[in-house]
Amino acid sequence: MLLDSGAEDGMVQHLKTLGITYLAEWDVLAFIYRSGTSLASAEKIARLVGYSKTAVGSALELLTSTGLVQRSRNSHGVRLYQLASAVPDDSRRRSLKELVRLAEERQGRLLFVRHLQAAAAKQLRGRGGLHLA
Repeated sequence: MLLDSGAEDGMVQHLKTLGITYLAEWDVLAFIYRSGTSLASAEKIARLVGYSKTAVGSALELLTSTGLVQRSRNSHGVRLYQLASAVPDDSRRRSLKELVRLAEERQGRLLFVRHLQAAAAKQLRGRGGLHLA
């Protein structure tokens, strides 16, 4: 699959629609999408997707707060995570399906990595330096 600049523009728009700004957020969402329902801790998910527990915890927090992922109450450090059964907005559901399709191909995955890493670096540069209160 050869991707053009239109594919990248579409991917960027789909990521914005879902509120995804970091690669860890996408990887956690894709993991939950593929696995259906997961009974796990953030630490276990972190080991499975290859991120720190902190990064996965932040990603899970964002995904649940935006309504993309549902989670159960904490029971002995473990929660049930699943894709929200009814993503409330058709455009969000379409965006998720399109991004999953795009990420199945190596070129699509590389596009994700390049865009989300560049966005993260830009965000860090934008914070710039020491801030005193």
